[in-house]
Amino acid sequence: MIDIYNIKNLISKKIKLLSNQGFILKKNFNENRSKKKKKFIDSVLTDLEKNHNHSWYEELFLRNKNNLDDIAIFYRGTEITYRKMFENMQKYAKSLKTLGIDKEYEIPICMSNTPELIYLLGAISMIGAKANIFNSEFDKEYITEIIDSCNSNIIFVEDGLYKELKDSISNSHIDTIFMTSLVDSLPKSGNPYDNLDKKHGKFECLIPMFENTDSKIMNMKKFVKFGENYSGGLINSVNLDDEFTITYSSGSTNSSRAKAIVHTVRSFITIGRCHDPEIQKTTSMKNFTIQAHIPTHSNTDIIASISDALMQGSKLALEPVYDKDFFIDSLFINKPNYVVATRSFWISTIKKVFYDDNYKKSKMPFLLIPFAVGEPLDVGEEKFLNKGLRKLEAGKNIVPTPISVVTMSVAGGDCEHGGIFWILFRALQSKRLSKLLRKETCGLNPFEMVDVAVLDENGNKCAPYQLGRLVANSPCTMKCYKDNKSATEKFFITDADGKVWGDCNVYSYIDNLGGIHMKGRIPKEVKKIPSFIISDIILKDTKNIMSCEVVEDTDNGKYIAHIELQPGKKNLKKILISAENRCVKKFGEDFASMLVYRIHSFNESFTLTGCGKRDYRALEEEGFSDQCLKILHEENETSLVKATEDFCEKPKIYIK
Repeated sequence: MIDIYNIKNLISKKIKLLSNQGFILKKNFNENRSKKKKKFIDSVLTDLEKNHNHSWYEELFLRNKNNLDDIAIFYRGTEITYRKMFENMQKYAKSLKTLGIDKEYEIPICMSNTPELIYLLGAISMIGAKANIFNSEFDKEYITEIIDSCNSNIIFVEDGLYKELKDSISNSHIDTIFMTSLVDSLPKSGNPYDNLDKKHGKFECLIPMFENTDSKIMNMKKFVKFGENYSGGLINSVNLDDEFTITYSSGSTNSSRAKAIVHTVRSFITIGRCHDPEIQKTTSMKNFTIQAHIPTHSNTDIIASISDALMQGSKLALEPVYDKDFFIDSLFINKPNYVVATRSFWISTIKKVFYDDNYKKSKMPFLLIPFAVGEPLDVGEEKFLNKGLRKLEAGKNIVPTPISVVTMSVAGGDCEHGGIFWILFRALQSKRLSKLLRKETCGLNPFEMVDVAVLDENGNKCAPYQLGRLVANSPCTMKCYKDNKSATEKFFITDADGKVWGDCNVYSYIDNLGGIHMKGRIPKEVKKIPSFIISDIILKDTKNIMSCEVVEDTDNGKYIAHIELQPGKKNLKKILISAENRCVKKFGEDFASMLVYRIHSFNESFTLTGCGKRDYRALEEEGFSDQCLKILHEENETSLVKATEDFCEKPKIYIK
């Protein structure tokens, strides 16, 4: 007689054995592959020391010496070849040398994304000086401090930004102001996109007016003339560890006094090298157009848009207007294949594509790699943005298929760490059915030369899906915060094994495929329930909810869930009841008494900071207001009421 029970046991044991063997084989395969990758990356980094130990300018020239007649810069219809760009960099360097600026000098700069900025960066790099690129919206006293911390007596300022800087410069040691204008590099025939640009009123030259009132001010033609007769050497000895840029953090804790971040030449050359096709194993970027539009005081713009485009021999489309409502127009002007923007800029653009009559018929077949940067994307936002990209037929000119191949990528690496997550086609490579079924974003994957970990409160590495503090190390990590020793010491932390890391200062977890999921900034004080965990529960309903940000109002004992619905969703009461039920199941009945809702309309959306990210401080300042709603349960009826009235005997019902 056949013993079915024993057969089942034998089969079960055999399957388990094979499964374990398969797991071990797969694990061994992955470990061997990782070792080979590490060995390869180590050889790349060693080669940098041997063959690329020079300035950013020299690296750019060596990488582009065989394509000097290709277009390097596109600016409002003006096309500038690599040859012309290098010639202008040399002219600027001659003038700097004539003015006594040499290696180790630090030059203050307040300019937008224009060709003149690129020439200036190349010239500064060539002579081994440093560029301190700051924001005109910083606190006036702080701007004076920044300028006075630089050891050069000259400054480069854009005419449209000068009014904000005038007092700060007057109170500094500067004796010469070189002034640029957005019109300096426009075509001689005029701006072909004037019909779009005139909405902003920024494309006019104000320099003559300022020159007449202050003898310190000179235009860029006069600046170039200073170096016409210079005949000395231009290229100073520069190595990978020399300081090159001082840029500024996004200012999420203090936007008016953002921290000054020092990056060495190594950051720029390493990222450029790691984007090469033979290292990244993707297509060449040589024929790409890359748009740079993020404010120039951000390392994100300098390293991930400007430097990377020129390192790869791409066409750099310079966009000086930074405005979420203009962003869609800038895409039609510049036609980038690759562009980095905040999620709020992308959401604003896709809303226009669906609901603004001026853009409903728009197509962007040129747009192949749209990167969202600065903040993590919510799953509902990813869903909305990808739907919009399909409507735009994004990428169709480059990869012609019936179905759009383009998906929204999330890039990153804070300004301190550089562009450590800017991997081309990462979204396409990272999409997994298991992630979609779990309603999970696809996360971030760093370059092979980046070491990342998630640490628990004791400095031990977290297991997959265990929440902790994200840390990273790479050749792109900043050198320090300028003149801020205490902040630098806080940035570099030591784990339980004694290894030193750069702190990303965000909660994260790593999934079992190695994807990194950033979940929110680590607050100074540990809260009862981290806000992002509440947001995650509310955001499970991706069909109805697009965005959610939760802030805690400790004065009123409330958690305020700021919600934006997916476009067209109207059954608000049902949506919020469902969200509250999920929260009660996760956090308990008592939690419901602390949770209120603030609905942001389609047109209102969220307030943004100057760098284009969501302004959490604005949400905190708004606090518990009469715009907040509360779910009221009365016998057999459930209603939505204004949360400030829920203590009334008969609160006014908002929605039955």
